[in-house]
Amino acid sequence: MKKLLLFMLFSSLLYSCAETKLHTEQYKNKDILVGEGSISDIQKGTYEKWFSENSINYSGDKESINQLKQVINNYQFEIVMGTWCPDSRQQVPVFYKVLKESQYKNPEKIPVIYVPRKYKEYDKIKGMDIKRVPTIIVLKNGEEIGRIIEYPMESMEKDLVAIIKGDYKHELSN
Repeated sequence: MKKLLLFMLFSSLLYSCAETKLHTEQYKNKDILVGEGSISDIQKGTYEKWFSENSINYSGDKESINQLKQVINNYQFEIVMGTWCPDSRQQVPVFYKVLKESQYKNPEKIPVIYVPRKYKEYDKIKGMDIKRVPTIIVLKNGEEIGRIIEYPMESMEKDLVAIIKGDYKHELSN
């Protein structure tokens, strides 16, 4: 129950304040996003190029996508990523493409925390046990049931199916 209340509070804060909680910082002379937002933040501007390329160039496993279509809307997601991070730039667009192909409703409402380069010191992720980015957290009824850490073990869609089936442990998890 405590986790559900925390998830609801976290989600409502993100949705109500996303615009004012996001800013840019400089890393290696490039703008990076920092704060709380949504996927739409990286579907435009300087981030749009890598988002589109990595999404368009990904072709998922159709059998796994079909399995996800049956159940995907029973789950919620949270993402912690860095726009400076090559793994985030590769995996997050793939994740959204898998959601789109799986007919997930309202992927634009998934909360995204954009972290600075020194993310382990970032207050907004304290208590979330973030080891590496991106971290894609899968929840059912507000309870975490699994997470993809930095990269999928097999593929994004196959890992999501395994998480939903309860048959998944990422090699980077405890």
